[in-house]
Amino acid sequence: MSHDPHFGFVVAAYALAFVIVAATIVTILADYRRLKQALSPLLRGTRQDPDIGRGDLNPQNPDPESFE
Repeated sequence: MSHDPHFGFVVAAYALAFVIVAATIVTILADYRRLKQALSPLLRGTRQDPDIGRGDLNPQNPDPESFE
């Protein structure tokens, strides 16, 4: 099998494909971690107080005259 004149090209093609797939996976994981880290302050703020940014929809002291 190693006497085939195209054996080197086949091995090189598989090696290159493996490197490209591995690099793609590493890039996706790095981007995922970067995005997760960038979004973590937003998620922490939402989980600590679920009513943040909803003051108009859920007022603390509703005006009793507005319900008439």
